[in-house]
Amino acid sequence: MDVEFANPSVESVVLSEESIPRRTLRKRVTTSKGSSLRFKPASVSAITSRQGTSSEDNLKKKAYKQAFLQSAARAQNERETRVRELKKRALAIPSTGKTPATSRQRLVMQMVYDEITPYPDEAWVSQLGVIINREYHQVKNWFSNQRQKDARDSRQHTPQPAAPASLEASLCKITCDGRDLRLRTAALDSCKAEDWSDAFFDEVVMIYNFRLLAKHSQEEARAAFGEPEADVVIPS
Repeated sequence: MDVEFANPSVESVVLSEESIPRRTLRKRVTTSKGSSLRFKPASVSAITSRQGTSSEDNLKKKAYKQAFLQSAARAQNERETRVRELKKRALAIPSTGKTPATSRQRLVMQMVYDEITPYPDEAWVSQLGVIINREYHQVKNWFSNQRQKDARDSRQHTPQPAAPASLEASLCKITCDGRDLRLRTAALDSCKAEDWSDAFFDEVVMIYNFRLLAKHSQEEARAAFGEPEADVVIPS
């Protein structure tokens, strides 16, 4: 029995578009066209624009930082020049060796020691010397001797070595015009740490010194007219 095999036609082998499910065709078409992508790639112009903005921001930040550093360096140089001039003036004040401080000079230094700081730095020692008209090293030595005296008194009252020194316990470290200082807590109670500066210290000392001078002038005037001395309290 002869068996004939049917020769399939090309149409029966090649799938027609009608034989492919619509879902498959739709999926392929959308994929080939790229319309099914959720995010479209950024254009070259948009990327270049963002890069240009970022570069401009970086340049601005660098410029601001450079300007700030230059301003800080300029202020520091100006302060160092001012301190050198003040110290030069304080060193030029006439001194006869171990000349004792006057009552007014001693009161002003004692006020600074008790109410502001027992550790004035070079700038504040110079300012203090110029205001009260006392030579730089004399002012500096007075503070050093006063600290030694307080240390001896503290050891006599608190012989235990573990007890903290009363002087150091009453100080707080602050930053003033770019350098570290140790101030009394009382000074920070009356004025915030960030408000302390060379100019403010100069103002405080000058006002106190002026009040002492005014009190001294009043006492001399009363003595000249034969009036009894009145008890005048110098406000702090």
